[in-house]
Amino acid sequence: MEKEKRQIPIEEGVFIQHKGAKPFLIGNRCKGCGLVAFPKTPVCPKCLERDTMEEFLLEGKGQLDSYCIVNAALPGFKMPSIQAYINLKDGPRIWSLVTGCEPSDESLTIGMDMEMVIAKVKEDKDGNDLISYQFKPVEK
Repeated sequence: MEKEKRQIPIEEGVFIQHKGAKPFLIGNRCKGCGLVAFPKTPVCPKCLERDTMEEFLLEGKGQLDSYCIVNAALPGFKMPSIQAYINLKDGPRIWSLVTGCEPSDESLTIGMDMEMVIAKVKEDKDGNDLISYQFKPVEK
């Protein structure tokens, strides 16, 4: 009997996606100064207050800030890949892999709209898909 292939988050507590619903990143927001952070942090990096950070779901929409086409990869990861910084509409600037386009300078433009998707990053030793958030260009 063949084992059922599963989808496993590469790291727990970073994103949430219910079946058929859009995904969200799990960050937090300071009740004191309003700073939005991702990933979650126990102390506000702006006002340095403890016990002020509350969970906040980030919508996963933003603009491409900068990117790099990477022609080397760790074992099990595809190459070439695109690694980028995305300025989220909800506040923070985050690092992400980019999917949904060819890894070439012609595929991307600084400032272009990006949206988050949950996609396979690699397979584990048992053949399960390890998934994480990634960003892709918004289709116009």
